Amino acid sequence: MFKEHAVLLNCKRKILVISDIHLGYEVELIKKGANVPERASILAQEIINLGKKTNTKTLYILGDVKHKIATASNFDLYQITVFFEKLKKWFSEVNVTLGNHDGGLKKLLPSNVTLTGSRGAIIKCKYGDISLFHGHAFPQPESIHSKYMITGHGHYLIELKDTTGLKLTEPVWIVGEIDREKFSKIFLKNKFKGNVSKENIKFVITPPFNRIVGGISVNKAVENSIILRYMIDEKTKLFLEDGTYLTTFSSIVKLNQMQ
Repeated sequence: MFKEHAVLLNCKRKILVISDIHLGYEVELIKKGANVPERASILAQEIINLGKKTNTKTLYILGDVKHKIATASNFDLYQITVFFEKLKKWFSEVNVTLGNHDGGLKKLLPSNVTLTGSRGAIIKCKYGDISLFHGHAFPQPESIHSKYMITGHGHYLIELKDTTGLKLTEPVWIVGEIDREKFSKIFLKNKFKGNVSKENIKFVITPPFNRIVGGISVNKAVENSIILRYMIDEKTKLFLEDGTYLTTFSSIVKLNQMQ
C-alpha cells in the first residue's frame, strides 16, 4: 500500500501496520506562523478509512505516536485522547510500539490500547514470522529467526533535481534484505550459539504516516538505521510513494552524482 504509507499483513487475521504519527507536530509549524489545523482527528479518520477499505480490524502503530520526545503536555493528552477515541470506533485491536518520541506515552494511552516496548512484537504468519518494531532500538533477540522485518523511524527522502535546477523531494519506501548471519552475530555480540537460517531477512522501512512531518536524505540513512547497517546494498531497493521503483541502494551514490 505504497500511496497510503501502510502495510497490510494477511496472517490468521488482517493487520494494518503504520508508523510515525507524530501527534502535536503541527505545534512546531504554528509557532513558525503556519496555519495548520489539529491533526489528531484527521489522521485517525484516514486510518479508519484504510481499515474500512481493507476490511481490517487490527491496527499496529510502530512508534512515534506523539512528537515531543521526552515529555508530554496537556495538549498531547488531548490529541492522544481524540486520536484513540476515534480509532476505537472501527478497530477492535490497537497495538502501539514505543518509539524514540514516545516518552511519557504509557500514562496517556487509554486502557483498550496494547502497549509494546521498543523491541516490538513478532507476528506469526503462515509464510514466516514478521518482526514489527520502530527502528531506533534493536528488536527482540528472537527476531533473528524472522523472515521479515517492518520498521518506520527513518522518514527517508530522496531529492531529484533536473537540469534547470528544479527539485522534487519525495518520501521513499526502502525494501530489501539484510545479512541474517552478520546481523545475528553483531546484534547478540557474538554470543549466539543456536542455528540461524542462511536465508537473508527481508525488510521494509515505511515512510511516516503523517505526511506533514519532515525527513532526512537517504544518503544519511545508513548511519541512522539499525537495519540498514546490515543491508545487502544491491538487494535493497527504493520506491517512490506511488510505487514507482527508483533504484537500488548500491546505485544511489551514482544517481546523486548525475544530478
